[in-house]
Amino acid sequence: GTVEAVLTAAEGWRKGSKRPPATGDEEGLEGPLAVALRTVVEGYHALWLQHNQSIRLSVLETVLDADEWQRLKNFVRAYGSDLFTVRFLTTANVRGILAQGTQDWLHRQALDYETEGSSESTLFEEWMEEGFDRSAAARSVEIVLSSLLEHYDEYRDYNTTTTQSDYGENLYILLDFLRLKVAYDRYAWRMRPLVLAHDMLCKRGYDRLAAKWREFMTARTSKIAEELLNDLTNREQEHGLKLRTVRDRLEERFVQPLKIDQAAARIGRAASARRDGQPEDNPSFQSLQAAIQPMADQPAGVGLDVPAWVRRLEDELRQVKLLDPDEDSEESPASTTNDDYPSLTTQALDFEDFRLQVRDWDAPLSND
Repeated sequence: GTVEAVLTAAEGWRKGSKRPPATGDEEGLEGPLAVALRTVVEGYHALWLQHNQSIRLSVLETVLDADEWQRLKNFVRAYGSDLFTVRFLTTANVRGILAQGTQDWLHRQALDYETEGSSESTLFEEWMEEGFDRSAAARSVEIVLSSLLEHYDEYRDYNTTTTQSDYGENLYILLDFLRLKVAYDRYAWRMRPLVLAHDMLCKRGYDRLAAKWREFMTARTSKIAEELLNDLTNREQEHGLKLRTVRDRLEERFVQPLKIDQAAARIGRAASARRDGQPEDNPSFQSLQAAIQPMADQPAGVGLDVPAWVRRLEDELRQVKLLDPDEDSEESPASTTNDDYPSLTTQALDFEDFRLQVRDWDAPLSND
């Protein structure tokens, strides 16, 4: 909402003056508007980073530490052969175990094993022994099962494309790849305010400024993206397998969502041109195709799954179709109804006024 307010106010800026720029004169706004956006977004980014420290995105974040990971790895290698079988790791079974409590389930299974002894199980044998750390074992099982539910696409990829998946004691290999994906997701989550600002720039038709915003984010994230990809290559060599779903995610290099936003924002313009009966060489069609082509040239996903960017464009097209064609405006063809962003009533605000407000950004609100 704040970004939208800044963009609305900036329509009256032109190189620091109060005179409105000429229609479509984005270049005249780039200087002050770029400064304003950076100032606002960085302020929110600082707040977001504080919030980011208080939430957990994945259960695997609890085993990013080397010692914790080694304990989980040792557990899987010791007990996974007769526990983490393909039949056992069905979605319904995993959900049922987690719902009733991992430790309670393990204890009941150990009691049944002690009385019936229907099949060999190293874990259930040791579970009933005095001194066995049941809490640690239950915690390890819970981490494994929760991880598979959180990353089911990656588990399906591992289960259908690798020979290692036939052996439950090898499941730590998948978890090792997932730890890297979780680290990537954490960095991507930290960049969320910057991604939202870019999305609004695209929706409001500030294509030149959005392109510069992408360059800024690329420069900001390129180093960590490269480090994560190098780590992924090392793990692929260590374990002797590749998981396309994990590599696809890391290959996004934190900028794939920006490309999707760019393409989605052009759906409305192309749809408007189509309703007007414009030919296929219309700039609206060409710009949409130019935004889509790089993603189409690099297929992603598992098997016949529809890529995320295709689903996003379909959702955007559905929103456009919900609009009344008579309400569309040629002056803002990219705008669509989006409940994610509140509609604000803004007042005229020149750049100097904006700077004064930003100066007191962290000051408490007055009681007056």
